[in-house]
Amino acid sequence: MPYPKRRANLLYKLRRHGVECNTKLRVIYLPYFDTPEKYPQILRLCREFHFNVQYIII
Repeated sequence: MPYPKRRANLLYKLRRHGVECNTKLRVIYLPYFDTPEKYPQILRLCREFHFNVQYIII
């Protein structure tokens, strides 16, 4: 059972790095030149809470 506090903490740390997240759609908007491996929170959110990564072109 995933814990909501854990998800909130992961999203908080990710947003502090300037990454946009939409929790209702479970989408993480990442600039095209970044890699998800740079942020361990992205990998955990995808694995535990079924988030998806959407690359955006700036």
